[in-house]
Parts: sequence; C-alpha cells; structure tokens
Amino acid sequence: MLVALDLTARQAARVLTQAVRTHARLEIDPRSLFLDPPLGGTLESSDAAHLVVALTDGHERIALATLVGAMCDVRTILSGQLYLFSTAILEANDGAAKRLRLAIPQSIQVANRRQFARRSPTEPVPVRLTVSGAAQPLVGQLTNISRNGLGCRGGRQELDDVLLIGNEIHTEFVLPWAPQVYALPATVCTKTVCHDRSNLLVGLEFAAQTPATRATLELLRAALDSETRRLTEMDGDVL
Repeated sequence: MLVALDLTARQAARVLTQAVRTHARLEIDPRSLFLDPPLGGTLESSDAAHLVVALTDGHERIALATLVGAMCDVRTILSGQLYLFSTAILEANDGAAKRLRLAIPQSIQVANRRQFARRSPTEPVPVRLTVSGAAQPLVGQLTNISRNGLGCRGGRQELDDVLLIGNEIHTEFVLPWAPQVYALPATVCTKTVCHDRSNLLVGLEFAAQTPATRATLELLRAALDSETRRLTEMDGDVL
C-alpha cells in the first residue's frame, strides 16, 4: 500500500517551480488506460492554471485526442524525492510536437522513491503464470515490476479466458540483474486489451501470505531497491 505525505500549498508551489526550472521528466498514467510503460515527457512551462508537457515517449501507442478530459496520475523525481499528483488532461496536441496541457494539481504528495519506484525491463523477461485447474502454465512477457506487483503482456486468446479478475495465480520469473527464480502468488487486478487487439496487458498484485512467500517477496524488494539505487547513482534525478 502506498503511503505518502501531502505537501502544503507553499511546498507544492515550490516543487512545481523547481520542476519547470529543471524541465523535470514526468511519467503520466491515464486512468482510463493501462499503459506499460506510461507516457513520458518533460515539463516545459506552467502558469496559474496549467502545466505544459512535451511528450517524449509512449505517445505513438495512442491517439492523444482520446485523452482529453481524462484523469491521470503523475510521478516525477526531484533531488532524489518521488513526487505524486493527480490531475486532468485539458488539451492534447497530436501534431509534430506532441504536447499535453494538464490542470494544475490541487495537491502534491511526496513518497519514498526506493519503496515505490517501478522498473521496466531492458530485455525480454518471461513470466510463468500457473492457474489452478489449467492444463499447463501460461507465459507472458514482463512489462514492469514494483515492490507490490507486476505487469505482463501475452496473447489475448491464451490469457483472457483463463486469467480472471480477482483470482489468485502463481508467478515465476527471473530478473536480469538478479539471477534468482522468484516464485510468488499474485492476484489478477487488471486486464486491458492492447491496441493490436491480439495481446492482453495484465496487472498482478503480489499476495504473499505464508512465511516462505513473504521471505521471497522481501528478497525481490531488496533486489528492486538495489537496482533503483544503482540507476539513481548513474543517472542522477532522471526517472
């Protein structure tokens, strides 16, 4: 469960000023979709009512005009701190320069980056999915992973009728930077059909309840924290 602290109005204003001055990188998750990875961009400017974001990646997967009016969750890192806020997408420019105009958030929260950062694999990572009663395990490709769950992509025809929202399944995977098999139960939380209509994005939340699975989950979290620290040292304040 994510626990974060609300900033005061003055603190939030300072955070936005710093973000604009440094052209901070933002990760933008429209709530109406399940994009893995989320939209990425840099904060170009702001005024009393708007934030202007120049999109740098992820926009090729979606018609930006469909996002107008959508609520979204935004993350950015400044001086090693992870900041979170929710806002609405007011305008979308789908021309040569891809931009979003966001409403100024009513509140901003600060959280611990090591605990809540998500990582996306830089190489293919298969995830073995075992469903009770199924004839054989399924295989998906890892799209992102955090301390609390993971996202994976697989063939819609193979996954859709077997992975049911709310059901508990068993996952097995190996991270590229931590050559160990992680075997963890997980609950199916979300399913979204990809734009090609032939693949499915599945969101899973880890459901470690026994001492053995809790120990495995702590090993996984330690590996994720270690990799996040390494990347932070290499890249500074880049998300």
